[in-house]
Amino acid sequence: MAANMNPEILLALAKDHGCTRLLAKRMAPNDNSKNQIYLGGDFSALNLIPFGPMTTDASARGGGRRDRMKASVNLFWLLPNGATEPAPAANLILYPKYPEVRLSGILKGVKHPHPAAVVANRDHGRWLFLAISNTGAVYAHAARGDSNAALWAERLATQSPCSGVFMDLTDRLRGNEPDIRQRLRSIAAKGWIESKRLAADGTMRPCQAENCGGYTLEAELGIRPNGRSEPDFSGWEVKQFAVSNLAAPTGGPVTMFTPEPDGGLYRERGVTEFLNTYGHPNTKGIAGRIDFGGIHRVGLVHPSTGLALSLHGWDAARGRIDDADGGIHLTGADGTIAAAWSFRSLMEHWKRKHAHAVYVPSLQRIEPRAYRYGSRVLAGTGADFGRVLAALCSGRVYYDPAVKLEQAGPNTRTKRRSQFRVHFRDIPMLYAMTEWWDLHA
Repeated sequence: MAANMNPEILLALAKDHGCTRLLAKRMAPNDNSKNQIYLGGDFSALNLIPFGPMTTDASARGGGRRDRMKASVNLFWLLPNGATEPAPAANLILYPKYPEVRLSGILKGVKHPHPAAVVANRDHGRWLFLAISNTGAVYAHAARGDSNAALWAERLATQSPCSGVFMDLTDRLRGNEPDIRQRLRSIAAKGWIESKRLAADGTMRPCQAENCGGYTLEAELGIRPNGRSEPDFSGWEVKQFAVSNLAAPTGGPVTMFTPEPDGGLYRERGVTEFLNTYGHPNTKGIAGRIDFGGIHRVGLVHPSTGLALSLHGWDAARGRIDDADGGIHLTGADGTIAAAWSFRSLMEHWKRKHAHAVYVPSLQRIEPRAYRYGSRVLAGTGADFGRVLAALCSGRVYYDPAVKLEQAGPNTRTKRRSQFRVHFRDIPMLYAMTEWWDLHA
């Protein structure tokens, strides 16, 4: 028999485990141990649930072809007695051709009877809660239809925001803490803010680089730099962009992500040989420096590098991946793949972009360096990797590298920045919905 859990206890347990986001899904009859848990008909679940390295895998429905991807999930069950039990076989399964994402293996190896008692049946009214911790762990709780937690979720279903198939209960988890709008409103009201950054040890330090606008905003939000999926505030990715007018903010190019190639000559023979093959001497007269840059768009040969960007394994007409082993290729006229990014590696980088993102305009003052942030911000929800590939195919998202080799003295140094960018006006293409927030309204 599946025991009951009160929502107050569920929230308290999630907080105790350092969770910063709470999602809930009303389970359909086919959400059970046999058919797994359906997480949506697009890639948006990849921005919600942390996962490990992704691999391609042959599925039964594909006749042995590698038409699906799998990635482990560090999932623990929250049990009615307050204890936790790991689900060692939990993983995400992505069927790119549909597309479709499912959560699988959540009962395998789990000894406590509660999760199976709820998940492994087709009862009406069941709910699955997923609390996401700041370490990337996922704490799950399954609630039967007549439980207090399930009844609580049903009451909130018409008044809570959604993220794909999930109801987002993060605000309930935060309680009376200020939400993203309140925090950004207070930052905008401060006027000029001295340039700074919040170090990993929690100390505030001066920041004098040209890109300190983002660091200063993150410092105001209490965001520390780390190697995980931050910057993040209550489930939101926060990005700053420079403008000339806060009242009518418009921006230029925005860097989406900077994944290093995992294939091609760049990976196989190293960045130095890549630069010696496809780079050019610095045009500003810096002796001994070789640069590789320029905007590369799908379907076009770059006039300086002679390389063409292309998408392999993407069905543009149907808007779906038809080869899980495909990716983005940067190819020379002789057919040599200079650099390549597999869909697997790109998805692992894209997961660091949250399902929700807010773009905050800023003005910069040089002496002394300071920043001022606007009260009119752009919010995007429903980030989907499929939208990124569609935007790449149309040329709206492009590859704009800043890779260089410096030969200063006896030491050779390289700088690697393989960035994919989009113009600010095209940001809505990456989200299911975008809207401008007036923080003072």
